[in-house]
Amino acid sequence: MSKDDWYRNTEWNDQIESEFEARLKRSRGNSNKAQYLRIQASYLLDSQKTENQKKGIQLMERVINDYPEETFSTIHGHEQLGDYYLQNGNYKEAESHFRIVTGHYHSNTRSGTTGLADLKLSETILLSDQEDKLQEAYELSTLKFDETGGNLLMNDQKFYYATLMANLCLRMGEIEEASEYANSALQLSTITEPQFSRHKTVGIINAEKNTIDRLKKIKEKSLATITKHSDGWNSPV
Repeated sequence: MSKDDWYRNTEWNDQIESEFEARLKRSRGNSNKAQYLRIQASYLLDSQKTENQKKGIQLMERVINDYPEETFSTIHGHEQLGDYYLQNGNYKEAESHFRIVTGHYHSNTRSGTTGLADLKLSETILLSDQEDKLQEAYELSTLKFDETGGNLLMNDQKFYYATLMANLCLRMGEIEEASEYANSALQLSTITEPQFSRHKTVGIINAEKNTIDRLKKIKEKSLATITKHSDGWNSPV
């Protein structure tokens, strides 16, 4: 086992847990402890095994509850839990965690996160059919995103944003604006060259066919305003 493998376990059992807790106890400083816990939680949340995922949630909640002063780790942890719950369709929990990170953006900085939690919050609102929060989602993704230093550098991030906004504007009945965002997303989807010669996959857009087909319909204004998200739109990232 290398010196870092002890907090990067992809499997979990009593022996692994015992060894992990012993090493964690010997670690110096709360900053390191919180970081090791969060990294280990991340590996388990990414597991295909439900039991490992549950343990990952427990460890991430320990980061948040036991080390509240370690803002870098706790805010990152909230976003990772939000990602997990969003991916698994638990919109209530996802919204709760993304709101905490978004609040951090508005009062502090986006540093230490993906910088996209407010957009993920908007996506969560849209996917969970919260009609009364659509205007909030729009403002989070536009005015407040700009005011709090939101920035999209990678092409896949720009595609995610344009696709999200196309669907959000459509849902709000803003057909012209939705069409413009859909057109932007479609143009981005044609980019096949990597943004960095040494990192061939960074920023590459991998859009599903149903996403592209839907964007084309939004661009052509052939989709009526919808009230449910069950019409085939899936998050593009």
